[in-house]
Amino acid sequence: MIDGMLKALKVTCQDVYPLISETQDHPLPFFSRMRLKMHLAICELCHIYRKQLEIICKMAQSLGKDDSKAFEETSLKPEVKEKIQKWIAEKT
Repeated sequence: MIDGMLKALKVTCQDVYPLISETQDHPLPFFSRMRLKMHLAICELCHIYRKQLEIICKMAQSLGKDDSKAFEETSLKPEVKEKIQKWIAEKT
């Protein structure tokens, strides 16, 4: 029984990459979380990959926040909006 459990928990780096990505979006199920933790405890490269992905995600989130303020402050003149709407109407 213990051998079966150890085989189930054994995971390769290729198996771990999607799990690391999923942790950025939502919590993993218990079994997947344990497999990931065990692998990260022994694999320095996957640990580094996880840290790099966390940094990239944080940077992307901060860039999105800055852009949303710029879009709120930017507006088109009514005559420009009207020209765009006419152009769209002509193309459809």
